[in-house]
This record gives sequence, structure tokens and C-alpha cells, in this order.
Amino acid sequence: MIERIAILGTGLLGASAGLALRAAGFRGAITGWSRTPESAQLALNMGAIDSIAADALQAARESQVVLLAVPIYATLDFMEKLSSVLGSDHLVTDVGSTKAQISAAAARLFNAPDRAAFLPGHPMAGKERGGAALADPELFRGAV
Repeated sequence: MIERIAILGTGLLGASAGLALRAAGFRGAITGWSRTPESAQLALNMGAIDSIAADALQAARESQVVLLAVPIYATLDFMEKLSSVLGSDHLVTDVGSTKAQISAAAARLFNAPDRAAFLPGHPMAGKERGGAALADPELFRGAV
């Protein structure tokens, strides 16, 4: 059973994922990290996350599922870093809008017996503007 999730990137998609998890009844701990403290604080204030991580890699290590909700190149950078600190008891996924580079990196870095699993994601959801202030627990409902 999943008890701890780390959301790395608490903007529109990351905060919406946290809100959607809560709306669906997830009772475990959700830790959030953002490169901008204001975004993480807003996600915390709205209940999308339970705590703010000072260190993204530490938050990932302490979680069972890691959601990468950052821009594509930041996702690729995190994938490199996470592959060496996570083990076979972790699942990493993303909300990136492109998959070729992410899937190629995942094939190289994850999904081996001693490595974390990686499940590429691409929710066809969003808004014209981003940011945690626009987060919506229904954002992914009905999305491809």
C-alpha cells in the first residue's frame, strides 16, 4: 500500500495532482518541493501537500512514489539524480508533455531489478496559465 508520495514541482499540475489524490481519498503523506518557496507554500496552504521538502532528493528517497511535475529539462535532470538514489521499492512518474527524451532516459536509468520503476505519464490536461493558484482537483478527470 502506498503511504508516502513526493511531488517535485508544485505548480499547476503538481498541486492539482495533490488535490486530486486527496479528493480520491488518499490518506498517506504528500510531500512537495518547488524551486520557488512561494509555490510550495501555496500548495501547502491549499491542502495539495502536507509538508514542504527542503531537499527534493531526500523527499524522493523517503517516498514510495515520486511525481515529477517540473519542466522537461528539469525532469531529465531529476531522472539522472534519482536513478542513483532510489531503489526497487520506488516508482517514479512524470507529467511531461513530451515523451521521446523522457522514455529514452527512463530505459537507460530505471526499470532494472535493482533500480526504481519509471512509468511515463502525459496527462492531456492543463490551463492557459500555470501556477499552484490555479490548481484544481478535477483537472485530470476525463483527460486522456
